[in-house]
Amino acid sequence: MFKYKTTIKSAVALFAIILVLSGCSLIPKPPKDVVGNKPILSTIQEKLANQSKIKKFADYDELKEFLQEHPVESYGNINYSRGDMWGGEEVMFDQEMGLGEATPSSMKSMVQETTAGSVDYSKTNIQVEGVDEADIIKTDGKYIYAVSKNNLFIVNAHPAENAEIFSKIEFKSRPSDIYINGDNLIIYGIDDQIQTTELYKKFVRRGNYVFFKVFDISDKKNPKQIRDLGFEGNYSNSRMIGDYVYFITTNNNYYTDNDSVLPMIIEDSKVVLNKCADKTAKCFAPDVYYFDMPYDLYNFTTIIAVNIKNNTQPIKGDVYLMASNQNMYVSQNNIYITYTKYISEQELATEVMKEIIYPLLSKADQDKIAKIEQTENFILSKNEKLFKISQIIERYKNSTLNQADQNELQKKLENAMKQKYEDISKELEKTIIHKIAINKDELEYKTFSEVPGQVLNQFSMDESNGYFRIATTKNRTWSQFAESNESYNNLYVLDVKDLKTVGKLEGLAKTEKIYSVRFMQNRAYMVTFRQTDPLFVIDLSNPTRPTVLGKLKIPGFSNYLHPYDNDTLIGIGKDATESGRQQGLKLSLFDVSDVANPKEIDNYVMGDRGSDSIALYDHKAFLFSKEKNLLVIPVSTREEVIFEDVIIEPNFGQIMPPLPPRRKEMSIFVGAAVFKVDKTGFKLTGKIDHSNGGQSSGQDYWRGYNYYDNTVKRSLYIDDILYTFSNNYLKANKLSDLELVKNIELKKEKSDDFEVVN
Repeated sequence: MFKYKTTIKSAVALFAIILVLSGCSLIPKPPKDVVGNKPILSTIQEKLANQSKIKKFADYDELKEFLQEHPVESYGNINYSRGDMWGGEEVMFDQEMGLGEATPSSMKSMVQETTAGSVDYSKTNIQVEGVDEADIIKTDGKYIYAVSKNNLFIVNAHPAENAEIFSKIEFKSRPSDIYINGDNLIIYGIDDQIQTTELYKKFVRRGNYVFFKVFDISDKKNPKQIRDLGFEGNYSNSRMIGDYVYFITTNNNYYTDNDSVLPMIIEDSKVVLNKCADKTAKCFAPDVYYFDMPYDLYNFTTIIAVNIKNNTQPIKGDVYLMASNQNMYVSQNNIYITYTKYISEQELATEVMKEIIYPLLSKADQDKIAKIEQTENFILSKNEKLFKISQIIERYKNSTLNQADQNELQKKLENAMKQKYEDISKELEKTIIHKIAINKDELEYKTFSEVPGQVLNQFSMDESNGYFRIATTKNRTWSQFAESNESYNNLYVLDVKDLKTVGKLEGLAKTEKIYSVRFMQNRAYMVTFRQTDPLFVIDLSNPTRPTVLGKLKIPGFSNYLHPYDNDTLIGIGKDATESGRQQGLKLSLFDVSDVANPKEIDNYVMGDRGSDSIALYDHKAFLFSKEKNLLVIPVSTREEVIFEDVIIEPNFGQIMPPLPPRRKEMSIFVGAAVFKVDKTGFKLTGKIDHSNGGQSSGQDYWRGYNYYDNTVKRSLYIDDILYTFSNNYLKANKLSDLELVKNIELKKEKSDDFEVVN
């Protein structure tokens, strides 16, 4: 029940603090249409709705004026952070913080198998066929391109017995990921060297930068840089479709008089102009979009299309002012950017105060508040305005209200707050979806929509047959104004054209959260978890009526689901006790041919509590081939090993009493686990260890070996050879028996930027 006891003095004092902390105004700045001298007060519902309506700045001068009026503050009344509202339970999320589901067109890529002539090799585990995703390692069936620390290695990998490093490009700044497109290699990463340049020293705004470089690798022993770009901000996401890379950065920009009002772009050590009057100069003049949201916290989201085949073609793109913590799904024709908007209890309290206390103030006090709010931000900051308004309210309370009035006002505030919370509880957490059409270097903003709840990652979204499908979790809310609302899960179907909701399924698995989703053909598979693992099979054949066909409850959960075929799924996650306590790594094989009664055909548990795998959070670390019955995942396992009685014989010849009869020690293994998998289950064929070149056991990590650099990050195959990759080694083993064929040490030899080492 609602319980909130306080004096009116403490309530008003709390309200003053709420105002300061929330960055929220008692009376918003009057819009152009006013009734007399009294501003029109926007409601919470109107504010939330306005956060989703897109607008475009007429020119960069209007953007500059906007930024001057909305300086970035270190606080805000809208919380865009991931996780439960008002604190609470931990939310699991994808490390890439990033994408989507398998559709019929993407099934081929999901099993990673392709051929080039007579060579059979694996590709990056992507979400959508034809939409490539960047990774730390790529192969074309002959060469392997791998990022290790500050180096890019080009390895002549096939045949494996003759494998050798052909060339190495060493960067002063650490690369993140790469794309390969024919004879072009695209590499990007955080530019931590730009601050040493003379160009950067001229900037007033000293932000982060991302480098984006293109190399001609037609001569594998002599790669040559052919394009050099730098983007102000932080890397968010990217995709490659055809000959274009769509590169997305975010930037917590602030306005400066001497720098570009937009996040800056550098090409060949020169700032790219935002005015294109000079036809001979390179320029980038994007449209800039924004929303009517409380711009205390925002960033620039820049979407750039780069032609990586024609490096003379100027880059094109758009810029958006929007919230951070985004997820992205990309089909061959559209980019969907999503973020979750929240409204806080502070905002609710503010509106209640506006409705109840403002009318009680004298006209003189109302006018004072209106004048304070109308003052330009460069005269009075937001904090200064809030402080002055709180003084007016405090003075009203001290000079006007007796004890009886205080009690009456307190009761009125409590009841109004409870009612307000009930009225808009469904609006407290929503995911905004923005759709941007892409066609080569043409980007066109199309429309937006919103659905209740929060998106976990890219695999919670999918576009198929004219519909956009999205699964969300409505997180548990904690409120002093109402009873706690437990979490639940939803699935929505939207028409791709206008993003109007045509079907929905709400209220699944109350008290639980989504841990993984997979869309396949006309079905969705959803795993939720709190104590046991419900796998839901959802029918989407009728988009207007999504329906649960069946569900399976077993201990544990799956962080990632991967199709084996149309009727079988592979899950990787954690085992758990009946009470929900997480245990070791768990592989599950699900039979969903009988949709009403899904079954777990087999499972395989590795290690004890504390065991982990990169593949839980990064789908690109998951290697699967149905044709080869092959499954490879990086693993880090911990398990207790029990030793029996041990008798120690001292030097002086006396027999000492035995140690305790059962002694426990922790056994550690870090490497890759290799399985044979078919429709009957899993069989572990072996493990590949990169510690000390693979010549020692996992326990050597306790003896000083570098844990991170020897951790297997990826695996791939070329014909009948399995390659596993860590920062220190690229190992080639036979798929038949895992016999070592070649161990290539990825050595650092020289330190000059872009020096090619043959």
